Amino acid sequence: MLEGEGVWTNVDGDAVAMRRGDLLLTPSWAFHEHQNVTDEPMAWLDGLDIPLFSKLDGGFFEFGPDQLSTRETPERSRGERLWGQPGLRPISRPDQPNSPLNAYRWEHTDAALTAQLELQDEGVPGVIESGHAGVRFSNPTTGKDALVTMRTEMRRLRAGTQTVPVRTVGSAVWQVFEGEAVAHVGDKVFEIAKGDLFVVPSWCEVSLSARTQVDLFRFSDEPVYEALGLARTSRGEQQ
Repeated sequence: MLEGEGVWTNVDGDAVAMRRGDLLLTPSWAFHEHQNVTDEPMAWLDGLDIPLFSKLDGGFFEFGPDQLSTRETPERSRGERLWGQPGLRPISRPDQPNSPLNAYRWEHTDAALTAQLELQDEGVPGVIESGHAGVRFSNPTTGKDALVTMRTEMRRLRAGTQTVPVRTVGSAVWQVFEGEAVAHVGDKVFEIAKGDLFVVPSWCEVSLSARTQVDLFRFSDEPVYEALGLARTSRGEQQ
């Protein structure tokens, strides 16, 4: 979620509050709809795997009901109440390919990134590299990615951090949530700031230079390549 509040997304009838910084999931074969109970606009970024399904000739579409399934506006969705306790899963529920936790709240993401950088100062490992914290949103039933076809992550760079150049098989989209930085993508250089997006094609080198503390959301199709045995990543000078 990029800006605003007062909108709920109903995912298969479960009303999920949308707040700035949150990651909300609408998995395949789950009807979803939105309602804005305010007079103010809200903006978010949709990350879709439709191009992949189109190329695989595996896409289907089905119309949902003409009316909202619910007009409830709860603070916490049923999915959060059932699955949102860290490290605790209901014994009665089986594994699911996509995460049953339909909202990953910003306050938890922010706290995790903050803790990684604090622990780095204490000499405790946890960051990706010095000054570069990152978390991956995971499925609480499997420990794998929250969505079977898409990797979702949040990164935080301290001001002045220069990341090691990385190449990864799989395309990625980055969105600047807060802060300012310079992105080096292949032979291109981009000045990036809050609200900007940039794309990193498969096996294209990317590195970041943080002008201020910067938070970035990243999503990619890496899980697909991992499932096919085609995953590959190189860091630094290794090609």
